[in-house]
Amino acid sequence: MIPIAFLLGVPLLAAVVLSVTQPAGTRFWLDIGAGLVVLAMAIGLIWAPAEGIPLLRHDRLGIFAAILVATASVASRPGGALVAKHLSLGGMLLAALSAHPLLTDAGLALAAAAALTPHLGAGWHRVPLAGAGLGLLLFGSILPPASLASGCALLGLATLAVAIPALLPVLPLLALRYAGPELVALGSVSVVACGVGLWLWPIQKTRLTWIAMGQAGVIGVAFGLASPDATFAGLVLAMLLVLSQAARAWAEGDGLAHLLSAAGLAGLPPFGVFPGLALGIAAVAKLAPWLLVALLPGIAAMGWASIRRLPAPRAVADDRWSAAWLPLAAAALIGWFMPDPVTAWLHALALELRG
Repeated sequence: MIPIAFLLGVPLLAAVVLSVTQPAGTRFWLDIGAGLVVLAMAIGLIWAPAEGIPLLRHDRLGIFAAILVATASVASRPGGALVAKHLSLGGMLLAALSAHPLLTDAGLALAAAAALTPHLGAGWHRVPLAGAGLGLLLFGSILPPASLASGCALLGLATLAVAIPALLPVLPLLALRYAGPELVALGSVSVVACGVGLWLWPIQKTRLTWIAMGQAGVIGVAFGLASPDATFAGLVLAMLLVLSQAARAWAEGDGLAHLLSAAGLAGLPPFGVFPGLALGIAAVAKLAPWLLVALLPGIAAMGWASIRRLPAPRAVADDRWSAAWLPLAAAALIGWFMPDPVTAWLHALALELRG
């Protein structure tokens, strides 16, 4: 059988199995096991022979997107609507590996429907917003390639990010397909808007979402500049953002793990996304320094909004065995001590996209 077909089928099979009533312990291990299988298969695509499958892509960008989506799924906290979680994972993988815009839209529609369904009672207002995002993306996909098409597609992706933040691992990489001035403009506006939003409405419940979308805006700017160095910086920041969000989701209480994960997500040195953020700012300063007028105040506002709410440094009992240490350590490894083979592979991806 075809590895990509297996990869896309595992989350759907997991959703079917998890839809059957089972003991809580069994469901827990099925959820974890299915996620790890998807992640292992996504990484295995790096060495698998290229497959000429119609409508699907087996290139570095598709593989990288699949790895990132699978990592985000594995690193998410267990519990909740597991069937919806795996259906959403399957939809995001389909969007990541799609070689046709309509199939990408179909994958995102499946992921959006699965993510929204368990929360319709309190989040029904997100349904029309997600529908508008999918509609804009579809409209941009069927238009002839031009600034209008790119603008509509990017606005659709941005609207989906606002409506369903759970789709954030794959959306910036889909935006990479529309790299150019429109993506630079949208990323800059996102950073400024998130910085202003955090400054004016510092609501604890939505603060982490604002910060994550602001970091995604920096990724968009780096991708939009369309140079190998800037694209490499965006890829590194995308990885660190997924790991930093995972660390923040797993951190409990007000101990050291909570402190470091919150600081890392905000980009405070030297934690979390900071190395990727520094690479992105350096690339922008080299290629388009005038953009720093918008980016630096937005990034500073996100950082300050986090500093004001960081807990006092202290060790608590939950810290010793907190699962947050795993993504924190992975982010530190990738950000500061990235293995040479990984660096070479990412540089090859950046050159493939921009060379």
